[in-house]
Amino acid sequence: MNQENLKYYHISKPFSVFIPVYNEEDILLVNTERLISHLDRYGVTYEIIIGSNGSNDSTPELGRMLSDRHTQVWFFHLEEKGVGDAFKQGIGMARYDAVVSLDMDLSIHLSFIGEALEFLEAGHDLVIGSKKVGDERRSVLRRLGSDLFILTAGVLLGLPFEDYSIGAKAYKRDLVLEYKYGIDRGTSYVLNIVYLAFRDKRKVIEIPVQCEDYRQSRFNIISEGLYRFWQLFRLWRDEKLLR
Repeated sequence: MNQENLKYYHISKPFSVFIPVYNEEDILLVNTERLISHLDRYGVTYEIIIGSNGSNDSTPELGRMLSDRHTQVWFFHLEEKGVGDAFKQGIGMARYDAVVSLDMDLSIHLSFIGEALEFLEAGHDLVIGSKKVGDERRSVLRRLGSDLFILTAGVLLGLPFEDYSIGAKAYKRDLVLEYKYGIDRGTSYVLNIVYLAFRDKRKVIEIPVQCEDYRQSRFNIISEGLYRFWQLFRLWRDEKLLR
């Protein structure tokens, strides 16, 4: 995919980009520089917040190097692994109301950023970038696991969306702060925030994205799958008890 094609987006407000990382020494420098080159072309103020959670390679040193080199890059390191904890701290650090969440591998076509920011500026509270609705190029195993999770979330929670992964999501910062109690240490914070926003009739929109990701997952597939399904059932049970 050509990640660098950039149409004209109607973006007038500053924004934040948050990227959680875990042991990304191989791609951290080159992909951050590539992202900066892309974002500079929007012509508005922005910041990139990179949050390392539990990295035990040279990611922390490289992240601090990037922060020293670029005034628009902020980096922090958490000693323990927990992407939800990193997201919570990143949201707390964000200076702008629009926050776009990406994966460090930049496997989602970067056009998502401009499209999502347009929707946030138009009044939406949450933008979901969906690989399934768009163009998904991933391993069969990962696609099957995601499809089963999405189907279960639809049956149990009535959610009509097709993607609950960390990457390619854009939030109004105030929305995330309102639902901060739904952010746990792991990856299920995305599902929790999406569900709470949908339940409370906030303005949520799903848009297609292009994804090409054949890289080995940063998570253990089996343990991550069990965790996510358990968190999904917990959310369904808790919401059922509240009714």
